[in-house]
Amino acid sequence: MISLCQSSRMFLQLFAVLLGLSSCATAELAIDLAKKKYRDKADEEVSETKVVAQPHYKVGNPYQIAGKWYYPERDLRYDNTGIASWYGDQFAGKLTANGEIFDPELVSAAHKTLPMPSVVRVTNLDNGKSLVVRINDRGPYVTGRIIDMSRAGARLLGFKDDGIARVRVQLLTEQSLRLEKLAKEGQFPLLTDNNELPLPQTVAASKPNVNLRAKTTRALAQKPKSSSSAVDLLASSRGINVVETSPVETDIWVQIGAFHSETNAQNLINKFSELSSGNIFQISKDGRILYRARLGPLSSVNEADKLLHKILQRGFDGAEIVVD
Repeated sequence: MISLCQSSRMFLQLFAVLLGLSSCATAELAIDLAKKKYRDKADEEVSETKVVAQPHYKVGNPYQIAGKWYYPERDLRYDNTGIASWYGDQFAGKLTANGEIFDPELVSAAHKTLPMPSVVRVTNLDNGKSLVVRINDRGPYVTGRIIDMSRAGARLLGFKDDGIARVRVQLLTEQSLRLEKLAKEGQFPLLTDNNELPLPQTVAASKPNVNLRAKTTRALAQKPKSSSSAVDLLASSRGINVVETSPVETDIWVQIGAFHSETNAQNLINKFSELSSGNIFQISKDGRILYRARLGPLSSVNEADKLLHKILQRGFDGAEIVVD
């Protein structure tokens, strides 16, 4: 049986509740205050783990990944061919190597040695699509790859679904120098900004230090675009100039060395004769003749990957996949 004292307490408690609920405004205010307190606490917890961008200009010191050394440098005449890959959600929201926050839906790229930021033109030799890209990260560290595009960049260049593409990567000297100057002043503009863009979208590349075949040179001539695909709409909405050119028929090689002596180049090719046939490519660099020793041509990227792996196992860390 409930005592009189207990009944009185229950009545007073019930009266207090009814009194509190008699005013909707008072009840709503209490709920709003509770929600605000919860949100403030949640915001504090999020802010404690939030990634904060700290962008800066960086070339960097030599570094080692998986036993291989890489040597960053300010190479204003960089012009190479090879295999491109792409990366996306697994790095979304994380810091890039120069302190920016990676967004897979913005056009950017990672390179193992070029300054960050710098500007390159990437041309997909398989389909002729070409795009100006800002380097702001390091990688890729998958053997045989020369550049890692963001997912948006890979989509615009037309190789997102395939995962890889044969590409030419050319450093754009004028844009890179201007972007370097801005970065050292604490400014990090995106190439996708239409408003007061400090860097022109299309500037002729510096004279390449690699003499590609005439068919590659022809591929860099622009032709009008007529497509209205989703990719084109994405590009136009972000102010990105995707240049469409003629596809380039290329061969895949594994370059194993470069020498000022043709004899030394041939001797190195002979050393790997049981793995593949080879050829010597003569170029002019800094007024001197250079002989590049290459194995191939190879029928696919997969075959080139396997050959490169065997060469690296023999201690030739400088070997790389090239297309020409």
